[in-house]
Amino acid sequence: MPMREKPGIVLAPYGTLFPPALATYDQIKRAYEREFPGSPVRLAFTSRFMRKKLLEKEGIIIPGLLAALAELHDLGYESVAVQSLQIVPGEEFHQVEALLQGLKGSRRQAFSRLEMGLPLLSDLKDCFMVSSLLPYLCMGAASNSNAADDTADDTANDTADEKLPHASPLRDPEKEAVLLVGHGTGHPADALYSLMAQILKREHKNVFLGTIEGFFGIEELLPELSRCGARAVRLLPFLLVAGGHAKNDIFGHDPESWKSNLEREGYEVVADLRGLGERVEIVSLFLEHTRNALEKMENR
Repeated sequence: MPMREKPGIVLAPYGTLFPPALATYDQIKRAYEREFPGSPVRLAFTSRFMRKKLLEKEGIIIPGLLAALAELHDLGYESVAVQSLQIVPGEEFHQVEALLQGLKGSRRQAFSRLEMGLPLLSDLKDCFMVSSLLPYLCMGAASNSNAADDTADDTANDTADEKLPHASPLRDPEKEAVLLVGHGTGHPADALYSLMAQILKREHKNVFLGTIEGFFGIEELLPELSRCGARAVRLLPFLLVAGGHAKNDIFGHDPESWKSNLEREGYEVVADLRGLGERVEIVSLFLEHTRNALEKMENR
């Protein structure tokens, strides 16, 4: 089969078990198809666990990275850009990078050119770019309908989100703080969350970033929130999609959720359940990283 002129593109997030979050991936995929006409765009979950459980639970088949690459190769594409949809270059990112390096170094090399687009936050410039988008991230009403029917057990919490207050287009930083909640990681890349948090603190008033599994956590942030004086907290996921972590760890009914912790401290929680992948401004940053990977590919 003849080599295709346009490179193929594979979008590579960790994955999700929540069908509404899958819709966000579809939106991102469509944005890529508009931006790169003529290039086939494929979605591949890097997590085998997510792929297996999604098939068992929903009957939905999402390929892994190798399967997506094999499909493009079978179609005649010998140049492929794999775009990481991670927030930071943690363990999962480096596993994918190692896989691609192995493919490039193989004696029976399937692709003439194979490059990887960097995650949302990979350096200081990325952090400043995301910080500049904060006013856009804070605009709009809380998106409760996107996940109202999807909970940890698919039955228990289907009415809770309808009771969450709606976010207003503008905020008074003296009265309302902003708290972004990321995933976090035990990988050294967790330092990028801390860097992002410091930049947000310097460039915006009463804006905080914490993580579920990294540093800072909710325990470290509560004293800072108390000192800022605001009595309302706008709570936003710093996650690509609003999946299980958003529904359970951030906005869930469990006493340990971020929302529950804030309400125990007497804050009014202004909830915005949209993932970062639903913001066109954030998707534009991923698109730029892909353009950089394609440019690097052309220069080889």
